[in-house]
Amino acid sequence: MSEEIYAIGLLSGTSADAIDAVLVQTDGLSPPKVRIATTTPLEEQIRQEIFNLYEPAPGELDRLGALDRHLGELFAQAALHLCHQANLRPDQVHVIGSHGQTVRHRPPIFTLQIGNPFIISARTGIPTVANFRLADMARGGDGAPLTPLFHHCLFARPGQRVGVLNLGGIANLTILPDDQKGLLLGGDTGPANTLLDLLAQQVSHGEQQCDMNGAEAARGKVHKAALDWLMDHPFIKQPLPKSTGREVFGASYLAQFLTHFAWLSVADLFATLTQFTVSSVLSALKDQVVLDQLILCGGGAKNAHMVTLLQQGLPSTQVIPSNVIGIDSDSLESQAFAWFAVRTLRGLTSSLPRATGATMEAVLGAIHPVTKIPQTTSFL
Repeated sequence: MSEEIYAIGLLSGTSADAIDAVLVQTDGLSPPKVRIATTTPLEEQIRQEIFNLYEPAPGELDRLGALDRHLGELFAQAALHLCHQANLRPDQVHVIGSHGQTVRHRPPIFTLQIGNPFIISARTGIPTVANFRLADMARGGDGAPLTPLFHHCLFARPGQRVGVLNLGGIANLTILPDDQKGLLLGGDTGPANTLLDLLAQQVSHGEQQCDMNGAEAARGKVHKAALDWLMDHPFIKQPLPKSTGREVFGASYLAQFLTHFAWLSVADLFATLTQFTVSSVLSALKDQVVLDQLILCGGGAKNAHMVTLLQQGLPSTQVIPSNVIGIDSDSLESQAFAWFAVRTLRGLTSSLPRATGATMEAVLGAIHPVTKIPQTTSFL
């Protein structure tokens, strides 16, 4: 067994509302031991700058460069704060795994995450692994989702057919094999919270960021014609593996939906969009084995109405949030990138072709080392 080392994972998700940071001890093989996790909210101005980069617009390269640098500074501060909270010196942490902030995901052509890793390593003095998705894309994959191997590490149970559903901005699903000979399958299923959050912000004029616990959706009724329109999207009909992002299911798509169904009440809009998330998950599962257990993580795991709808749609499956079995759903993805960073240092592959569509596995990420110049070094 390899030695366990300290690693930090950093992530800002599709909602761009905060930097999630976690400090773990791990060997990159067994489940990590979480030492401490923090969430640092992003200022509204920064969020809007991120959102403005999701779609092409004039001047975006200059804005991209400035925001890449700014987010690098913020990620570095989050890592240093984590060390302080854990009463550790930065030089006691062996590596940072920074997923960064996705601003464009256009598989199979390219994907782009920002939050300059050179700045992170320079400010913290900790080697930083970043740009995790590109190695998979170079091998024909979508570069997403990347978490299935980590899900297997945490949740696989011999003889049990387990699924893991991450309900972040986009929903991604991992179907774990019930034995060592089985094949793992994964992929994005469609939007989870992105459209719901955008709608909440729009109807509340920015006062509300989400439909808390699905309360508004629970008051409404699902409009069949509107749901059929949503489910007719070409992405929903694609088989796994597949991936998508806010570029597809974002503000422009919500505007189209609202234009087509402008007469629906606010509650019915929330109800229909919530059912869209659930129905797209069920559609991805329809040709798969019946699961014994579906483990939920991400923000949607806290949406009581969405969880109820999933359980109703999967009557033979136990649907539970990961917190119920002792795994913190809020820090799960940042844990994954800390774990991946340790694997990268050790030359271990972390991608799974059955989840991304790649032709082969890959060691993920580029290592950004810390330059240490000996005192005796002289330059001619």
